[in-house]
Amino acid sequence: MAGNIPGDPDRQQPGWIINLGRKDYGLVWELQRQLLGLRQRNQVPDLLLLVEHEPVITLGRRAQEANVLADRQVLRALGIRIYRVERGGDVTYHGPGQLVGYPIIHLGQQRLSVRGYVDLLEELLIQTLAEFSIEAGRKPHQRGIWAGNGKIAAIGVAIKRWVTMHGFSLNISPELSHFRTINPCGLSHEKVTSMASILAAPPNLLLVCGTVAKQFAQLFAGAWQQMSYLELKRELKPGGEKIEVAVRGK
Repeated sequence: MAGNIPGDPDRQQPGWIINLGRKDYGLVWELQRQLLGLRQRNQVPDLLLLVEHEPVITLGRRAQEANVLADRQVLRALGIRIYRVERGGDVTYHGPGQLVGYPIIHLGQQRLSVRGYVDLLEELLIQTLAEFSIEAGRKPHQRGIWAGNGKIAAIGVAIKRWVTMHGFSLNISPELSHFRTINPCGLSHEKVTSMASILAAPPNLLLVCGTVAKQFAQLFAGAWQQMSYLELKRELKPGGEKIEVAVRGK
C-alpha cells in the first residue's frame, strides 16, 4: 500500500483512497457502478475515488435539457460530451483542472444519515479550501460551497441500498468559460469561480488531491489507505479483470 492516513481512532475499519489521474467520465462511471455492487455485497471496504475528467456535462435525475445552453455542435467543437446519470441535482460540468471525488461508502456502517453524509462532504470541501487560505461556506437551501464571488464546489450524490456513489467536484483551475455552456445546477444567476481565480497562483492539483484525502480520512471513520490503480486491481481479484476493462482508457 502507498501509505496509511490517520482516521477515526475508535472505528478502524479498512478504507481505500484511489487517485485515478485523468480519466474519461464514462469509464469512471462504469467503474463506480461495479464498485457499488461490490460494496453492497461487502466484497470491498468503503473507498474514495479521486479523478480529473475530460470535458463533460452531466444531467442528474431532475435535470432539464433547457439548462444545457450550448447546442450540440458547439459542445462537439469544445470536446464536451453529455451523460444523463442517476445522481441527484440538475446540470453540472466537469473538466481538466477540476478535482472530482466519488465516495463509495456504506452509510449504515459509517452511522450516517443521508443529510449527515452530505453535510460531511460540504465540510470536507470547506476544510480543504481553508488549508489554502480560502474562506468558503454554505448557502441556505442550496447544496455546494461558495467562495469569493461564486460557487467553487458542487455536490450531487446517489444512494442505493445505503451505499453511495457520485459525489463532489472542486474547481481548482478549470476553463471557467466552459461553465457558460450550462446553467450550473439549474441556477442561471449563479457565478462559478475556482481556486486559481481567488489565489495569486493556481495550486498544484496533486497537492489539492492529497489535502482532500487527508480531510476525508479525518471526517469519515476508517483506517484509510492510499493506493494506486494497480494496487486496486490486485485487491479486487478475481473481479480485477472487469475493473481493468472499465478504466483502461485515457
